[in-house]
Amino acid sequence: MAVCTAVSRAAASMVVPKVTTGKVQEGKLSILIQGKGTVETREESLLSLQTGLRVEKILQTGTVVKKGDVLLQYDQNYLQERIEEKQAEIKKLELAVEQAKLTGQPQARVEAAESAQRDVQLSEDNYAKAWEDYNAAAEAYETGAAGQQQNLDQELQAAEEEKERVLQQAQELEAAGEAEEAEKLRQQAEENAEQRKAQAQSAYDSAIQELELQKSQAEESLQAQDSARAQAYNAYESAKEQDAAAAENDKKTAEAGSYTTQSAQVDLELAKKELEKLQKVQSENGEVKAPEDGVLKSSTIAAGGVTDDTASLMFGWGGYRVKGNLTAEDLSKAETGDEVKIMVPGQGKTLKKNIGEISGNTNQQGEGQTAAGVFYAEMEEKEAVYGSEISYEISRQTDSSYKQVIPLSAVRKDSDGTFCLVAEEEKTVLGNEYRAKRVAVTVVEKDSTSAAITSSLGQEDKIITGSSKDIAPEDKVRLEE
Repeated sequence: MAVCTAVSRAAASMVVPKVTTGKVQEGKLSILIQGKGTVETREESLLSLQTGLRVEKILQTGTVVKKGDVLLQYDQNYLQERIEEKQAEIKKLELAVEQAKLTGQPQARVEAAESAQRDVQLSEDNYAKAWEDYNAAAEAYETGAAGQQQNLDQELQAAEEEKERVLQQAQELEAAGEAEEAEKLRQQAEENAEQRKAQAQSAYDSAIQELELQKSQAEESLQAQDSARAQAYNAYESAKEQDAAAAENDKKTAEAGSYTTQSAQVDLELAKKELEKLQKVQSENGEVKAPEDGVLKSSTIAAGGVTDDTASLMFGWGGYRVKGNLTAEDLSKAETGDEVKIMVPGQGKTLKKNIGEISGNTNQQGEGQTAAGVFYAEMEEKEAVYGSEISYEISRQTDSSYKQVIPLSAVRKDSDGTFCLVAEEEKTVLGNEYRAKRVAVTVVEKDSTSAAITSSLGQEDKIITGSSKDIAPEDKVRLEE
């Protein structure tokens, strides 16, 4: 049996993986962050450009300048043309303002109601006169009719009296025996009486007819003047409505003219301000100068181009600083105040600075991947050239001390989660052997060599940190002696 055991153990040593082990420790992690960055200015300002001007010259992006150096030169001839065009535009706008003022003034007109009111008064006068004429005609009719009746009655009576006198003569002739002459006289008396009565009646009828005609004409005139008066009043009311409508239209015309005038005035004021800007540019010889010592970082316009509303220069000033790109993992580790070693190409030396600011989600490119953030560290202008690419390194220990720290090589991961393997001793017929056992862990933080974890590991557990072959939970293992 002893021989068999020895043979079995010798065979196992050939196929069972050999592992190195360690124990869980307490301590801190070492943080090491490396990456790339660039040298940029501490401050930057957007310099807006005058729109509608042609650029004659402009400095190359990245040029370092002193305060007062010319960054951009406008085309002076083009500038003069723009000034003349703006002056012509202002003249037209001034005329437009005056025209709008005239357009907004209501046209001179006589109020329709005034004329209609005069017609009403005239109709009242005519009606009063017609009423007087009618009253006079009516009175004349009554008086005339009475007089004519009296004349008729007198004439009829006179005719009768004359007939009676002649008949008396005829009677006397008849008594004298002149019967034939008496009869002729009586017939003549009758005829004369009837003729005189007929003439009297005819005269009466003619006079009455004339009086009735005069009265009728006076009444018709009165009715006509009454109708004319009513029409005059209607025309007066209509004229007042027309005047009210015209006044409202005049008001609207005035308001519209006021709006047009105001609009033209606004355009005029804007044009004058634009002219002032152009004249200011001309007074400055068409030059855009550096407001401070600094760098022309970028430009949206090139020489020969005409500026628009988006044309501008980005000017950097206030000294230099390093902007370093951070990955998502490094962003969570870097802290304000950390010391950073900066390697500037061509300098042959390492600068030591401190992180002054950290910013996330910048979408800056760093080493082929989108950076999750950046850090900034101030530096002197003489220490680097603007725009230079630098390398950096941040190295420090974590502030906290962790109760469970294991080598990073011991941390494993599969579809069930993160874990480590421990070599657990068990007794077999062949003696004591070791088998890999799975222990779940949660990684709190890690550096390039170690990981801080939380788990159920004990101080005596033999944590597998390396193996001569791939192993899995429940595999047999041999401890390296």
